[in-house]
Amino acid sequence: MKHYSPDLIKKNLLDSIDLLLSEKSKFLYNPDKDFSRTQKISFRDSMLFPMTVTSESTAVEMLDYFPVEKLPSQAALSYRRGQIKVAAFKELFTSFTSKLPQNRLFHGMRLIACDGTRLNTPYNPKDSDSFVDFVEGKKGFNQYHLNLCYDVLNDIYLDAVIQDYSALNEKRAFCEMIDRLPQDRPALFTADRGYDSFNVIAHVINNHHSFVIRLTSAKAMTIFDDTEEHDILESFDIEEDIYLGRVRTKKSRLLPNYHFLRSHQTYDYIPKSTKGIDCFRVRLIKFRLPGGDFEYLLTNLPRKNFSVSVIKEIYRLRWGIETSFRFLKYASEMNSIHSLRKDFIFQEIYAKLTSYNFCASVMKCLDSKDSEKSRHKYAPEKTYLIKICMRYIKGKLDDILLLLLKRKVPIRADRKFSRIIRRQHADTLQYR
Repeated sequence: MKHYSPDLIKKNLLDSIDLLLSEKSKFLYNPDKDFSRTQKISFRDSMLFPMTVTSESTAVEMLDYFPVEKLPSQAALSYRRGQIKVAAFKELFTSFTSKLPQNRLFHGMRLIACDGTRLNTPYNPKDSDSFVDFVEGKKGFNQYHLNLCYDVLNDIYLDAVIQDYSALNEKRAFCEMIDRLPQDRPALFTADRGYDSFNVIAHVINNHHSFVIRLTSAKAMTIFDDTEEHDILESFDIEEDIYLGRVRTKKSRLLPNYHFLRSHQTYDYIPKSTKGIDCFRVRLIKFRLPGGDFEYLLTNLPRKNFSVSVIKEIYRLRWGIETSFRFLKYASEMNSIHSLRKDFIFQEIYAKLTSYNFCASVMKCLDSKDSEKSRHKYAPEKTYLIKICMRYIKGKLDDILLLLLKRKVPIRADRKFSRIIRRQHADTLQYR
């Protein structure tokens, strides 16, 4: 297995950026002129700068990134970034991520969690697609929905779909990311309530992957014909076939667990006004939570190899994406957007996803040995690691391994806290 170090990961990042410039016709608006001469702000700097910005003003961020003797103006930086298409940042995120170590598997499969998170950006009513103004007496803000696929065991983001507030469709985004995932190895997708649609399940199965998705009790009652008979039980594990079609005929009515798809329902594998019937085998699991509520999980994993306890563990691991959102938005400072321009906002989003993956990969390079007398296992503090890695990308630090190992925190896997729900708002650009 290839040995990774922070220097090698950084080299892969810089090589990925340089490769983009070699294909400038795809990623620059004017490839014949843009970045044709050596200037204070190179193409590499234009790509790296959005990865490293924090919540400081753009002027302060530039002072921290560029040498004082070569400090450009903010207008020059904006001009340079305006020459680059968002596709360049998206391609950097994809190509760099493909070079990172991803060898941690769950039963031979990549364990991928899919979920969405909101990103609130400063007040810009001109962008009507993302503008949110539903709180009376409160100033509006703009909001984008980030749909993300996250490799839970390797702690990296694999894909992203950015949607305006007015065009939010998590299930459609999930299907897009499933279809784009390379099929070089099987994947196991896990998702929360809200992704439980036949179309999502069909995309997973037709791409030869597996899934574990949480259902509401109401949705669970519609899966199988005899679910209501089983629902009086404290727990159950049912495995049966499901049939789908867009017709109601005598033949279809005789099929067990037949689901009629109405014209407004999205199902990509049976065109509207056709008589095709689709079939796949799924498994519905019910169990009681410690608090007394019941949980329902839908999967296509076979009962022979995956017991109920294993299925529950798979869904428990899904929480890793929720934790990663906190580090992505606050430690990596994705919440602190530095522009009103939509293309610049998207540039920063993909840049921060790349930065997060960079930091997570550096963390895997650390050989942290815990004392046998220690009560807990220890790991480097992730927020501190992210701040150090940002300075490492800028070239402010060289050897960071020893520096990172000096600050460790105990791993408490079973810790639980009540979730705090806050009113939606956006940080203003007043100081950025």
